[in-house]
Amino acid sequence: MKLLNKVLIFLKNNFRYILVFLLAIAIYEFFGFGMNYGDPISNYGFSYAIANGQVPYLEFNTVSTPLFAFYASIVLRFWNNYLMFLIEQAILVTITFYFLYKLYDKKSYLVLAILIGLNFYGILATYNFMCFSMLVIILYLEEKHSDKDYLIGFFIGLAILSKHTVGCFFIIPTLIKYFSNWRKILKRALGCLVPCSLFLIYLLVKGAMGAFIDLCFLGLFDFSSSNNNYFNNIFFLCCLFLILAIYLIYKNWQDIKNYYLILTFFFCIPIFDLAHFVFFCASVMMMMLPYLRWKNKYNIVTFLLISFLSLISSLMVILDLDIIFSSKFEHFEYTLLTKKIYKNNLKVNEFLDSYSGAIVLSYYTMQYDIIKNNKLDYYDVLMNGNFGYDGINKMIKRLSLEDSNIFIVSMSDYNDDYSYSQFSKDIVDYVILNGKLIESKYGYNVYYIE
Repeated sequence: MKLLNKVLIFLKNNFRYILVFLLAIAIYEFFGFGMNYGDPISNYGFSYAIANGQVPYLEFNTVSTPLFAFYASIVLRFWNNYLMFLIEQAILVTITFYFLYKLYDKKSYLVLAILIGLNFYGILATYNFMCFSMLVIILYLEEKHSDKDYLIGFFIGLAILSKHTVGCFFIIPTLIKYFSNWRKILKRALGCLVPCSLFLIYLLVKGAMGAFIDLCFLGLFDFSSSNNNYFNNIFFLCCLFLILAIYLIYKNWQDIKNYYLILTFFFCIPIFDLAHFVFFCASVMMMMLPYLRWKNKYNIVTFLLISFLSLISSLMVILDLDIIFSSKFEHFEYTLLTKKIYKNNLKVNEFLDSYSGAIVLSYYTMQYDIIKNNKLDYYDVLMNGNFGYDGINKMIKRLSLEDSNIFIVSMSDYNDDYSYSQFSKDIVDYVILNGKLIESKYGYNVYYIE
């Protein structure tokens, strides 16, 4: 009886967090299953590879620091399945909401509503969300435990290891707020150095330091020049939000949290799309929360309404689709697909299997390699800016030195004119111009290069 009472008390005290966890699982598995491709698959692939002993940067290409991949790989070492990857992401979402609630009480539901309401982009299983999660913890520590300098520095280090192109800027608020208190700055710097130093030691031991610098720093020049998408609607929306954020800082320039929050603008650079803008949008909302005088019940009602509308709109799409679990795809057995796509992928897999040892150039390569338990390589993320400095020429040289003479190209990816497409067409051009077309099937062309 005592045990039952303890369980009931626990459920009552943590009901909101249990609800968020279950909601996240429901979104990933059912309502937002259509968003579980692209970046989430790539991030799962990185975790899959690390769980199998591969070394990031050296053996496969990723252009961000790998904290999220290492975090997700922990449980994957016991059961390497996409479902476990999503459960780990749902846990991270719940932890993030826990700290949001500690900061903003019931107003935190408004932030969660933005993360969910913008087409679920705000809770996608990527390193972007990991960086945002570290930011929320840093904000909590700044608000509740600003004297814990070593700990704050430690989490700034974790933010850097989540996404270095955003997390590195989280050093700036400390320099602004405590510019005359060098002892406090030094403590935070030492705290930051702990996780960063451990990571650098890992890179040195694994012999991946050069590849890391090339992909994550030198490659930024290629990434920016090949993936910039300025002057679209999201760009102008970001500018409006940036002006609002500057105004909010002007109104309360003593609040260090606002300096962190405005820096999330760097999530949007250089790709101004909804998947990156959502974090800046949520951050500006967090800057506005102290000025909102809504009653608590309105915050919860707003969250429930936005969540309900998002889920209903997704449900309407789902009901109009013929969906099925990917039961024949190892590691993805519990992942939903439309029956049409699932059957097509089965045919594509069989077709790709018929060319043993071929190099596949496609957005689908990552998932195919995971299904087949293959090791990842630099062809699994065939996207502009993901190969280091002068990456296109390096990849073309890599292709020319391959032992395999067979290259299979996804022509639908190659011919796609989607404005946000990052598919490396220049690399594929080398294959098309220098290869002999020997077969075309299911939207894939097979080329032979002597």
